[in-house]
Amino acid sequence: MKQKKDNTLRTLIVDDRQDNLYLLKALLQGNGHEVVSANHGAEALEELKKGRFDLIISDILMPVMDGFQLCRIVKTDPALSHIPFIIYTATYTGPQDEDFAIKIGADRFIIKPCEPNTFMEAVHDVMAKAGRIDIDRKQQPQEEEVLKLYNERLVRKLEQKMQQLEKETGELLKTQEALRISEKKYRRLHESMADGFAYVDMQGYIRESNESFQKMLGYTEDELSRMTYMDLTPEKWHAFEQDIVANQVFINNYSEVYEKEYQKKDGTIFPVELKVFLLRNDLGEKEGIWAIVRDITERKNAEKEKTRLTEQLRQAQKLEAVGQLAGGVAHDFNNMLSVILGYTELVLGKTDPADPLRADFNEVFNAAGRARDITRQLLAFARQQAIDPRPLDLNLVVEGMLKMLRRLIGEGIDLVWCPKKELWPILMDASQIDQILANLCINARDAIHDVGKIIMETKNVRIEKDDCSRHAYFVPGGYVMLTVSDNGCGMDRKTIDKIFEPFFTTKEKGKGTGLGLATIYGIVKQNQGFVNVYSEPGMGTTFRVYLPRYEGALPTNDDEDPADIPKGKDEMVLVVEDEPTILDIAVRFLETLGYRTLTAGTPDDAIRIAGNHNGEIHLLMTDLIMPGMNGRDLAGQIRNVRPEIKCLFMSGYTADVIAHHGILEADVQFIQKPFSSRDLAIKVRAVLDM
Repeated sequence: MKQKKDNTLRTLIVDDRQDNLYLLKALLQGNGHEVVSANHGAEALEELKKGRFDLIISDILMPVMDGFQLCRIVKTDPALSHIPFIIYTATYTGPQDEDFAIKIGADRFIIKPCEPNTFMEAVHDVMAKAGRIDIDRKQQPQEEEVLKLYNERLVRKLEQKMQQLEKETGELLKTQEALRISEKKYRRLHESMADGFAYVDMQGYIRESNESFQKMLGYTEDELSRMTYMDLTPEKWHAFEQDIVANQVFINNYSEVYEKEYQKKDGTIFPVELKVFLLRNDLGEKEGIWAIVRDITERKNAEKEKTRLTEQLRQAQKLEAVGQLAGGVAHDFNNMLSVILGYTELVLGKTDPADPLRADFNEVFNAAGRARDITRQLLAFARQQAIDPRPLDLNLVVEGMLKMLRRLIGEGIDLVWCPKKELWPILMDASQIDQILANLCINARDAIHDVGKIIMETKNVRIEKDDCSRHAYFVPGGYVMLTVSDNGCGMDRKTIDKIFEPFFTTKEKGKGTGLGLATIYGIVKQNQGFVNVYSEPGMGTTFRVYLPRYEGALPTNDDEDPADIPKGKDEMVLVVEDEPTILDIAVRFLETLGYRTLTAGTPDDAIRIAGNHNGEIHLLMTDLIMPGMNGRDLAGQIRNVRPEIKCLFMSGYTADVIAHHGILEADVQFIQKPFSSRDLAIKVRAVLDM
């Protein structure tokens, strides 16, 4: 066995608090001391009998024997009196404590807490002086004096301890009151929570629940206390929830937020969202589970509505994509069609009816006309068709179409017309009404086998906010409703969902383009209306077209009958077009109709001609989009020198581009390419006669 080093101090520490002993022991051992500990004075005396000690450090207030008594015994014992004795205490009542300690032989009096460095400096100082202190037993206070002083200090310290206990008791009472208030707040919170709150024991029984949980399920608290959480849960969720408890709650002491369903007392199944927490007792054993439950019925309904609206948006975006494609090619395609139709019409005008080539040119002209109609249908679907909206009486427009519609659907189908009187006016291009009626009647005809009936009706309707909640695309307000019904084969839900998609058709190959209903959709949307479809297989189909009411009055003057092609009266027309072939066709059309012409291939040429021409120029007919200057600005500059000149704009661009250049304003006259000589004759005459 190794011998103890001579310079190692053997120190006895005395304190009834284990934490004080632990800290003091660590400090002394860290500074090279060998430490022995005792819990009170009597235990310290036993340790002193067992061996040599170089230093004693003692607390004062301790059970069995306090520090003062221990110091007195040590310092009056010849065998122990040489050992330095330090009083280290937190119960300091005044300088009398220190005086008394020194009087009975203590070498130092230190008050807790003390900085480690300061404490160790005091220890070193005591040990350094220990060899020079000569205790004169004759100067030791008499026993009677010591007892008197001891009793005084002990009573004082006990008074101090009582005061400390009273203070601690007061703080305990405050803590208990705070706890009571906290419990009251918790109970109030528990009862007022919008979310359900339930406590379930480890057998699954609901031992506690708040009012929200009870109302959520329709049970009273007493009824719930006799039920398990599985009684409230539809069977299809049992395995799922048991897995959550086993693999989340029991492992992590809580679950992630999860969803399931509950069943109310009346049998209603509804969705809920839960988060649960495991409670354990002081031994760590599972005691129960708290569950926070939220009814998410409204959220689920909102999610369904969002899904439905998202699908509508996706459908609209798909339709819009085709529309953008149509608009992108419309300008160039319309210019090409203008050339084909124009030159073919000119050739037909010079070809003898008996000429074999005339039939070939007629086929070219008809094919180009069909291509023009398809382009217009695409633009109508894309809501980019240039339109000329006017106040209309829908009944008059439909009545004007009846003869043509009856020829269109054939003799085997009965067309019934049921107009309501005093119909509100609408603001719309009459040609678009023609397109809607023709497409709806053709579809109805194709849905009817052999014989059947098509019914067309009109009436005024008012859409209220309640109607909009049931139909997301409805908008409150006054509308004129056009209804077209048939008793044909009808459609299923899957077909109805696709009928407005461009190129979607249920007809045989070669019998439909799939653009008819897409065209209707585009026209109605362009005019801020909407379409509602109802159909069932074998029960026929009903289309309801809602067109916004026009608040203004219908015009009193009748339009001119366009059956006759109006001629020119030798007026001078300045034609501006950057495409040479279209310029040539327009000039030849105008000259054939009896107009004189001036031509310009650029805006600069047009400005120069307008300034230099000596005679009158009655009409400026200009393309809208040209290099260097648009037609609108060109018209403005020419009017600076010829204020009385009238203007007609033409373009193959789509309506969105035209609108950007201000052409669709009510006071601006416009003709869409491609146009026939008849279209041009009517439009030019109308502008000149304004």
